[in-house]
Amino acid sequence: MKILIISDLHIGNNDDFSTFSWKAGNFIRAIELLKAEESIDKIVLNGDVFELYKYSFDEIVESNPSLVEYLMSHPDIIYLKGNHDAICPLGEESTSMINSHGNRIYIEHGHTADFMNGTFLGRKIQTFGFNLLRWGSKARWILNIYQKLLLAGEAINKIPKKYDSIRYLTHALHLLKNNDVVILGHTHKIESHKTYYLNKKKLYINCGSCSLGRFQGVILNTETLDYETIKFKNYKELLKEYKKPVVRKLAMIA
Repeated sequence: MKILIISDLHIGNNDDFSTFSWKAGNFIRAIELLKAEESIDKIVLNGDVFELYKYSFDEIVESNPSLVEYLMSHPDIIYLKGNHDAICPLGEESTSMINSHGNRIYIEHGHTADFMNGTFLGRKIQTFGFNLLRWGSKARWILNIYQKLLLAGEAINKIPKKYDSIRYLTHALHLLKNNDVVILGHTHKIESHKTYYLNKKKLYINCGSCSLGRFQGVILNTETLDYETIKFKNYKELLKEYKKPVVRKLAMIA
């Protein structure tokens, strides 16, 4: 089975404070295109799909009815919750699967590795902060500063200071004691690390982010454990890529 794992969409209500930056129809078409071209069997939405620090779930549904319906009702989509959508009435905390060789694959958002994102109190503090920022963003100069800081922190080759820590890798290594492949999101940065535990190969992958109009993720063959990371700056780049034959070198841990 081939699965596509994406995370950190941060779907809001499409105002200037929102960071999803996708048209609903284009995002649905992007997923359907990848499913067809890559023979994807299932899709895992690995947390922070909805931006519930800034908006209510009802606001998001009202602003993006077709997208929410597609993501929440499609039979091939598994929805996991992250820190930004922990209060969502739908979704699970994690998912795991075991292939025919006995390899265990575990997927979660990864926010439990730190206090501010992994605890109820920490999330309440952030919700309060975002509510203040949303109110203040009605002033154009405050919104401009926020957007500049956001883009600087999300630069392709820059790791935000709040994620520049070994604690996320340590968290993944802890999970790898009982799993062969661990896939996290949360940091908005695609990465992969191979390691050994008791002479057995292990793999940690981060699936990046689909916010700010980009499309990043991981495609994993659950039987062979072959995987590839995908990274497109925007919808047009994704369309251009699939108009021509593409030869990809799959990374392997088997």
